[in-house]
Amino acid sequence: MGIFRATPVAFGASAALAVLAGCAGGNSPAALSPGMPGVGGQSAQRQIVTARPKNSVLPPYVALVSNERVATASFMDPDSVSKPLVFVSDAANGVVDIYRAGGGHKVVGQITGLTEPQGLTTDAARNLYVANTNSSDVLVYAPPYTGSPTLTISDPGEFPVDVAVSSEGVVAVTNICNAPSCSVSTANVDFYAQGATTNCASVSDSAFNFAQIMFAAFDAKGDLYIDGLDGGYATSFGLVTGGCAATSIASISPSAVYTLSFPGGIQIDKHGRIGFTDSYRRDEVTFNPPLNGAFTRPTSVIVLTGTVSPLGYALLASGKDIYVADPGGSGIAAEYPYPRGDGSALSTIAVGGQPIGVAVTPPITQEDN
Repeated sequence: MGIFRATPVAFGASAALAVLAGCAGGNSPAALSPGMPGVGGQSAQRQIVTARPKNSVLPPYVALVSNERVATASFMDPDSVSKPLVFVSDAANGVVDIYRAGGGHKVVGQITGLTEPQGLTTDAARNLYVANTNSSDVLVYAPPYTGSPTLTISDPGEFPVDVAVSSEGVVAVTNICNAPSCSVSTANVDFYAQGATTNCASVSDSAFNFAQIMFAAFDAKGDLYIDGLDGGYATSFGLVTGGCAATSIASISPSAVYTLSFPGGIQIDKHGRIGFTDSYRRDEVTFNPPLNGAFTRPTSVIVLTGTVSPLGYALLASGKDIYVADPGGSGIAAEYPYPRGDGSALSTIAVGGQPIGVAVTPPITQEDN
């Protein structure tokens, strides 16, 4: 299998420090301007967001520009509920946009009233899980994704930035830092039994291998892969086993061939390979499961041409394409061929705002592996 490489983007420790510095700042939501027609027939447009979210996984060079059309209430096209969908979180505007997969990516729904939503995932029943960061909880929406959440998973005193669901229904929530101080020593992963609203296990790393924990994904065995930043602001990788019986995080050494510059989303494909987006190098890189506690040579590297800072992403159930959230520039979600391609996007969704998380229905499930 060929390996495609991107041109690295220069960065240093000062850039990573800016991410931690952002944790201490306030969050000033922009005001709504009236009379903006748009999706759902009742929407408004927010102005530029001038304050950096205090707990965001956004790289420090990403400008906070918000031009998303926001509906006054959640809505969903009933004819699209059972169709393949793409969900994109917009942290700046507090919404999750819903698109039809393919066919021009028509906007068919929007979930409103969220507080800096970031990571997303779906399960085999098409339920949508939203890391509702500034409210310290994870919201679960069943189709048709309107009205109140069917379940609110409590994550008190934490800033959840991503959520993953195992094939057995165990939910894992990654917390970038502790609210409200965002101390770099308090990042952890909380586990929840299926249907539970309080955690059954919580693990952290006292050795500063994970000063911030960002994205996560379960493999078919129910083991959880995570990424983040260590105490020296370098990208770190880990594995958590046991679900509700988890007690610790095992560190995974980076590849000597390809080292990620800034951690992004994680996906695990049908063959059990672990993929990451690299927000600085603008790649999607995939590895076989670690050997002797280390990633080896990547099986593929996709250059995400046209992106500024790719973060969360999702694999289609077919395993042939990925959707990548790019909060840089004007804010897009782009579809790329997986696991290889020439770097050109197959299609692009003009999301606007600050897209961070992506999820799809139907998702890849254990039965696909």
